Amino acid sequence: MSELSKEAEDYLKNHGLCVFATGRKDGSPQQSLLGYQFDGKEFLLGGQVTSFKMKNLRRNPKASLTVVDGRGHVVVYGTCELVEDEAEMAKLQERFGPRAAPPGQEPKPGDPPPPPRPAMGPRMNILFKPDKYLYNRMTG
Repeated sequence: MSELSKEAEDYLKNHGLCVFATGRKDGSPQQSLLGYQFDGKEFLLGGQVTSFKMKNLRRNPKASLTVVDGRGHVVVYGTCELVEDEAEMAKLQERFGPRAAPPGQEPKPGDPPPPPRPAMGPRMNILFKPDKYLYNRMTG
């Protein structure tokens, strides 16, 4: 595994949104914008059990994620473990700590409230174990 510098580790810990890529059945990439948590060694992501990314990962556990901020970026390649068991998911959440709210735009004064989000189906965790890191220009 390629080594992760302290600068890159801090960059990953201080962000929380990534482009997560898996492989479709036909070999083409499937990308999703996802929130993540990083403990310095592994990433915790999640999603609905029935999502395309979960179907892709059941077939092929290899994936990549990219965190971009301006021209700075970190690309991570690795292998995923899917975790469906509620007790195991609770242990992972305890290990990684509380989830931050997803980034979003602040409403402007006078804007109507956003519509309610649709109910989500059953959820699953993705424990992403890095094999390789590529990074550049993390400070601008």
